[in-house]
Amino acid sequence: MLGQRIFAMSIETRMSAYYWLFFMSMGSTAPFAALWFNSLGIPSSISGLIFAAPSIATVLFTVFIGGWADRLSDWRSAIIACNWIALIAFCWFLFRQGPWDVLVIWIIAGLVTSASTPIMDAAALNSTQKTGKDYARIRSFGSMGFIVGVMLAGWLFDQFGSRWFVVVLLIGVMGRLLSAYALPRFKSEKQTTDSAMPASGLAVLKHPGIVCVLAGAAFISASHGFYHMFSVLHWTNVGISTKMASILWSVSVVAEVALMWSFRRIARTVSARKCLIVAGAVSAVRWLLAGTDPGLAQLFLLQALHSITFGVAFLATVNFIAKRVHENNAAQAQSLYTTLMTLLMALSFWLSGWLYGQMAGQTYWIMSVLAFIGTVSVAWSFRSDLDDPVTLP
Repeated sequence: MLGQRIFAMSIETRMSAYYWLFFMSMGSTAPFAALWFNSLGIPSSISGLIFAAPSIATVLFTVFIGGWADRLSDWRSAIIACNWIALIAFCWFLFRQGPWDVLVIWIIAGLVTSASTPIMDAAALNSTQKTGKDYARIRSFGSMGFIVGVMLAGWLFDQFGSRWFVVVLLIGVMGRLLSAYALPRFKSEKQTTDSAMPASGLAVLKHPGIVCVLAGAAFISASHGFYHMFSVLHWTNVGISTKMASILWSVSVVAEVALMWSFRRIARTVSARKCLIVAGAVSAVRWLLAGTDPGLAQLFLLQALHSITFGVAFLATVNFIAKRVHENNAAQAQSLYTTLMTLLMALSFWLSGWLYGQMAGQTYWIMSVLAFIGTVSVAWSFRSDLDDPVTLP
């Protein structure tokens, strides 16, 4: 009876529920993982390795996992498989929680979790392009789920300690696995037949204009590295309370969700490349001003710009790829961008960690340079013969 009710829901509702639960599970664990590592007595040097290792695995294998997903009868099967692997891997924590156990499991689970994201994005974009529904609004439920996960887990860990981390981790992964089973079939039988031997999604690299856009988008995304790693720490170091820092972080997510709900109107008049240029330019300005240690009122305004620096950039990029890659190769092509972005984000993390002790908040200025490089790269693509249609018809 319950299963019938679930499958009676609209396709868009089921995709929205998956995004909600997937990112809720991420929000309830990722920000608190360092606290759990510390409670296990894992030294900071090993913790840093644990955090970095999944990024290395993502760079090496995500494109190949995306290609494997494209060859399956449906992307839904790959999404379910990735979540099963993550759940089985995390169950090991019920038996052993040594430093090297955590490292190996974090690599395995981190890889399949990262790899499943562009597969789901490709599937959702393919579905909404056929039905005329709004992908951005569906994806926005992921952002809402993330912030709910952060708030609920923060309260739980504050009340009962990080010993509940593994329980929260397993519940979250089980929730997103169950919601993956509720996802619809994304490929028709005709698509399955036609995609028996698909060409590689790496074919997008043959056009220099596309390479410039993907590289530029990755640089713009990577410019958020210092913000993701050190913003809360830096705000508290300059006298802002932890509670207010959480509110500032929440403002960026709320602004991001608001943008996703209105992006469709923008995308009908502005091309993806022009959206990226705006996002890159605003990012450069945002990080330039953030490096001056502005007051609280100014910080709220800068946080609201997250709707452009992340929201517009992300949606423009995934739509840009979807318009130029056949659906048979969609997952691998989206995975290609994820790989490039992850590589540059790892560089951004490394720069941030190396420079923060010397430059403090002025490290934001290095992020401004990364955003500027990304903006120039996207603008350079206009020197090629790449067409420039509006993001959505």
